[in-house]
Amino acid sequence: MRQLSKTEIKRLQKQTAKTRPRKAALVFLLQNLDDPVNVGALFRIADACGVREMILVGDTPAPPHPGISLTARGCERRVAWRHVNRIEEAAAALKGDGYHLVALELARDAQMYTEYPYPDKVCLVLGSEGSGVWPKTLRLCDGTIFIPMYGKGPSLNVHVAAAVVAYHILVGQGAR
Repeated sequence: MRQLSKTEIKRLQKQTAKTRPRKAALVFLLQNLDDPVNVGALFRIADACGVREMILVGDTPAPPHPGISLTARGCERRVAWRHVNRIEEAAAALKGDGYHLVALELARDAQMYTEYPYPDKVCLVLGSEGSGVWPKTLRLCDGTIFIPMYGKGPSLNVHVAAAVVAYHILVGQGAR
C-alpha cells in the first residue's frame, strides 16, 4: 500500500461523487460557540462536506481570527458564511428557504441520528460547548437528534459530533 498522489486523490473524489452523490443540501448553524478552534474545525468540516453555508449566531467567533485560521487551514475563505445576531432571524430565513432545522442536542424526544428522517434540505443546529442548544432555539427546530455515547462522557466535541452527523446525512442511509 501507498498514499495516493494529489492527482489520484482528485480522481478518487470525482469517482466517489459520481457513485455516492450527496443526499441532502446542508447548512451549519453555530449558536454561541465559544472556542475559535472549534469554529475553525467546523469550517474545515463544512468544506469537506460541501456545506452550502455556515451561519454564525450571537457571540460565535468569526473570521478573520487567528484561532479560526489556524484550524480551518484556508477553508474559512472557501465556505460561504454570515453572522446573524439573533437566532430567530436565522431560523426564519432558513425555513423560508425550505430548510429543516435539526438540533444536535441531548434533549427530551431526541432521536438517534441514524434513525432521523432527514429531508433534502437540512440545517444542522450546533450549540455552545458549555450549554448546548438553548431551549428557545430548540423550540424553533423541526427535530432533535443525538449521538449515543458508550463511555462515561456525555458527548463528543462539537466539531467531531458535527462531522459524524454531517457525513451520515450526506452519504449515509439518513437522507430521504
